[in-house]
Amino acid sequence: MSLCAECFNNGEHTGHDFNMFRSQAGGACDCGDSNVMRDSGFCRRHRLRTGENVPSIPRDLLLMSEMVLPRFILCIIQYLRDGYVEPAERDLQKVLQQLEPQITFLEELTKMGGAMRTVLTKILTNQQTYKELSMGQEENVYAKKNYDKYLSALKNSGLVSVEEKSQGGAAAADVAVGAEGGAGAMVLLGEEDQDGGQFVGQRKRVKLSSSTKDPYIIDSLKHKCFLEELLFWTIKFEFPQKMVTFLLNMLPDQDYKITFTKTFVQHYAFIMKTLMKSHESDTMSNRIVHISVQLFSNEELARHMTEECQLLDIMVTVLLYMMESCLIKSELQGNLSFCLVLQFLFHSLCEFGRI
Repeated sequence: MSLCAECFNNGEHTGHDFNMFRSQAGGACDCGDSNVMRDSGFCRRHRLRTGENVPSIPRDLLLMSEMVLPRFILCIIQYLRDGYVEPAERDLQKVLQQLEPQITFLEELTKMGGAMRTVLTKILTNQQTYKELSMGQEENVYAKKNYDKYLSALKNSGLVSVEEKSQGGAAAADVAVGAEGGAGAMVLLGEEDQDGGQFVGQRKRVKLSSSTKDPYIIDSLKHKCFLEELLFWTIKFEFPQKMVTFLLNMLPDQDYKITFTKTFVQHYAFIMKTLMKSHESDTMSNRIVHISVQLFSNEELARHMTEECQLLDIMVTVLLYMMESCLIKSELQGNLSFCLVLQFLFHSLCEFGRI
């Protein structure tokens, strides 16, 4: 669990042995959340407030923020779109430094309390507002240009890229419906062995569980709200600290937490793909952990993601992709034995996922 210093100091720790880790990445305090910790572990303040009716904020105090913030967030989105160029040419730090005051402002808003976080949640998750504001308008050349850049960045966000699918033809489709392995079979692409022999990381049909409702979990992403695109750019720019802090500081709002967790699962394959290509993989992986540990410490939420969003299917498929991407030919026992070991590991993970 994660506790802020105030809740920890107000808790009862007589006779407890503990290690304290001070996070620099922000986050939400879990004190008061019975899905994460027992009520008996709440600090004195949260124990007293359990079941207490919280008064609502007068409606007119929030009207201005509801009108201004959608366009403010749109400006951040457009700036991130405009700052995107091909990886070999882009200067991530320069783009992020110029955007720092705006992200800091959003971070300060999250500290104003539950009412402001509720406003932000409604804006970040409203699909109609996103559709009206974020699409490139034909009469606005700047918006149209940025929207085209966004579509370009989005195009190859899946584990199987558009180019790979076009090169592989029908046989490299995401799902082999009616083919061997059934409708849940998924194709992952790899590299051909230099000696012309068996493929190292060859195409494999990965049988997902029959309960998988969305077979395109490794295909390109589609965004329907500001929150989804903000997370996309957070990943694309390799988890800048300010953006991570803002996203984590919003977690006390339960509606936001549920939507953000679904969005994180939706982007899981893209996160791993970006991590594998990153030159700062250690830093990036640490920031990913700061997010995931906050999301999946909630037992009810983790179970919901497993049952409704195919979390285990996604994780196992991505893990297989990562292993296949770094396969080398075994000089001691040959390719066949190596592939058998990999296959055994994969099936073991599948069995683990069913437990």
